Amino acid sequence: MASDRRHGVRISGGVMARSRQGVSILGAVISVGGLAVLLAVPGVLQSTDVGTPWMLATGVVVASAGGICTDLVKQRLQRTANGREVALDGCIRLPGDKRLPLVADIDDPTLVGVRPTWPVDTGPPSPPYVRRDVHEGLVAQLQAGKFVLLVGDRLSGTTRTAYEAVRAAVPGHTLIAPTSPGVDKLRAVIEHAKSLPRAVVWLDDLDQYLVPGGLTFQDVRHLVGGGHHRAVMATIKISNLNQLQSDASSEAQEARRVLRDPKPVPLECKLTGSELDRARALSADERIGAALRPPREFGLAEYIGAGLPLFDRWRNASGTGAYPRGASLVSAAVDCRRLGLTRPLARAMLEDLHTLYLAHRPRLRPEPVPEAWDWALEQHEGTLSLLMPATPHSDSAPLDVFRYLVDAREREDSERATGPEWVPDDICTSVLALAAPHEAEAIASTAHSYGRYTTVRRAFGHAIAQYSRRHSPEDERTLAARFGFARWLHVIGAFTEAEEVVRAVLRVQEQTLGAGHPSALASRQQLALLLFEKGRPEAAVAECESVLARRIELLGEEAPETLESRIALTSMHDRQESPHTAAARLRADTDARVADPDLGPGHYATLTSRFSLAIALWQLGQTHHAQEECHTVLEGRRRALGHAHPDTLEVLGTLASWRGQAGDAAGAAAGFAELLAAQELTLPASHPSLRGTRRLPAHWLDRAAEADA
Repeated sequence: MASDRRHGVRISGGVMARSRQGVSILGAVISVGGLAVLLAVPGVLQSTDVGTPWMLATGVVVASAGGICTDLVKQRLQRTANGREVALDGCIRLPGDKRLPLVADIDDPTLVGVRPTWPVDTGPPSPPYVRRDVHEGLVAQLQAGKFVLLVGDRLSGTTRTAYEAVRAAVPGHTLIAPTSPGVDKLRAVIEHAKSLPRAVVWLDDLDQYLVPGGLTFQDVRHLVGGGHHRAVMATIKISNLNQLQSDASSEAQEARRVLRDPKPVPLECKLTGSELDRARALSADERIGAALRPPREFGLAEYIGAGLPLFDRWRNASGTGAYPRGASLVSAAVDCRRLGLTRPLARAMLEDLHTLYLAHRPRLRPEPVPEAWDWALEQHEGTLSLLMPATPHSDSAPLDVFRYLVDAREREDSERATGPEWVPDDICTSVLALAAPHEAEAIASTAHSYGRYTTVRRAFGHAIAQYSRRHSPEDERTLAARFGFARWLHVIGAFTEAEEVVRAVLRVQEQTLGAGHPSALASRQQLALLLFEKGRPEAAVAECESVLARRIELLGEEAPETLESRIALTSMHDRQESPHTAAARLRADTDARVADPDLGPGHYATLTSRFSLAIALWQLGQTHHAQEECHTVLEGRRRALGHAHPDTLEVLGTLASWRGQAGDAAGAAAGFAELLAAQELTLPASHPSLRGTRRLPAHWLDRAAEADA
């Protein structure tokens, strides 16, 4: 028995050892394939002497469970991987990047739907952000992990404002920005967003995601709830929001639930006063400066965002486009504005003018006139169109033209390699025939900036003839137009003809108005300048002194007309006396005005004398002292007159020029950039002063770069 027991134990031990070996092999088999592999190798069981039914059953069950679990895990992992790939494929990614970007990685706002603008040589692709009043509130909500909804009209700037708020609030978050509102991809995107601990979901035009099978109330709660650092930034047009909220259908039920959660943040198209101040501070950017130029009938985002699409629409329809007649109507309106017409444009006038553009392309087959008008007046960008009725909701009202088209055409013309072409002569002639006399004077000013002297003469002639017919040759308006013509003749160097016109005007003024009338004194002042130009300095000085004395008597020391005469007389003296004598006299004059209790250092007359002193010092070669005096004048005029006053800008331009000549190219570029920004806020796009200033910042920047190289 003992032997049997020992034998039995021995046998049992062997069996157990072999059994353990079999279980080990079973485990190995299970680990590499489960039940299917186990059944595929029956010899394994036989070699292990595992013959008991329970052992076999246990092995089979364990193998089956392991295989099923493995398959489930594999399937789940595969579904997750597939969902992640769909999510990645359905979201904005940077070129060549296999992951979703961080918010800080998106430094170009056009990637998330902000409209592109026209390019500028010295600036970024998009203009600087004009911070809106709602900005801080949006940032606070995003940092708190909220569902934020920004609401505005089309072209109110919602997308740019949302982009800047997200950049400021959560730059380190993953950006989940769907590229398509398709339901299949959207579900994958949302589910992937739920798996990320730090993410912001970007839903521009939210209404396109509020569709059956799209974004749900539970999605939003899951995304922004549970203590995760996630947020949702959404925008929606106010018209679409109203439509969804008023839709009582069962299909819109889930959309209404989603929209109940956030408190809409409204954004207006027009800038508030504080926003306008921030925009002015950024007006050195050409695009912002252009949008702020008067008249500001459009919002900032409207002008910048709609400008390029509408300009392309107009240009693409020209020539062999589908609407050459409609494009010609728009061209006529644009050129009327470029010529200087500011009034609403009669439809009959545009119909007459547009045929001249078509005559240049005789092979075109223009569409019928009614179709052309429908195309030109169609609201293509929100409420904006190429041509717009000056009186809303009127089919017969005169028309205005979207101002960006005028600015873009001016810019395109000024950048032409062969030089600006301006408005064709036949268009100028036709517009002049239809122009009022004050419009003809505006055309003369604009034509001068393009060197079209023949057109200037015709325009002045038209204005003078119209005033004479409507009133009389002796009427003040007629005489003012003739005087303007004489001043233009002076500018171009036609001194003899200018003197003849001034003397003729002066005779009538002295007969009808009297020798002491301000208009007659202005003519005498102009005559003095012409006498000096023609080499008669004694007669010129005598005439100027007489006018100065009369103006002091009638208008006082501080009147602008008095200062004009004083400056002219100083200039005449400066050109006759030595620079040292002139500088000493001007220094004494400036010091006396500073000490005068009725004037003082900030008075306009004192600043005028100091400016003349600065010029004299510059002519003496004392560049450092000249710039110091000029800077004092600049600060004084800024305080007294404001940053955009013409007299302030005159000093700013002088100082910028001097800086450049003294070797400070970067300072000159900064000064001319400031000058350009101020001029663009106050002057029309076609003003001659702008044409010269626009090239100066880039010129001096190039000089600065050459100096650094």
